Amino acid sequence: MAKIDAIVFNSKAGHGKEYAQIMEKETGVKAYELDAAKTALNSSSKVLFIGWIMGSGIKGYKTAIKSFDVRGVCAVGMAPMGATDNDIKEHNKIPNNQQFFYLQGGFEWDKVSGADKTIMKVIKKKFNKDFGGKENISAGEQDMLDLVNKGGSRVSLENASKAIEWINS
Repeated sequence: MAKIDAIVFNSKAGHGKEYAQIMEKETGVKAYELDAAKTALNSSSKVLFIGWIMGSGIKGYKTAIKSFDVRGVCAVGMAPMGATDNDIKEHNKIPNNQQFFYLQGGFEWDKVSGADKTIMKVIKKKFNKDFGGKENISAGEQDMLDLVNKGGSRVSLENASKAIEWINS
């Protein structure tokens, strides 16, 4: 029996939603978009929350902890797996009794607009200046460079496996 009642997600570009769908399929635990979950579930529902990262903030996390009994958190971001776990946990004040997972999502230029697009153009310029054309950059740095230049998704069953194991344990 799963240790949670539901998977609740907040997704902008679709990577968090994809992870929620993978986890739902692999665990049998129903996944809900955050707004729908507020209607479908009650405040005592035990949930795994999946949210996308902007800066170091997990979008929707504050709403989720006010609305449900959050037992675990998945932060979906661009960086390679595990690269920024402690910073994200500290920034969002995730308590030790909440399981934490970082999941690499991806980046889609066509799904970014307004101020977010301006910010990402600055990040792209910085990454290309810092890493473009240099030898001996790490695989993670190369992956980030590829994402900001070409876009793409890193969502996979393999990346979700630890969260799935936790749900099923």
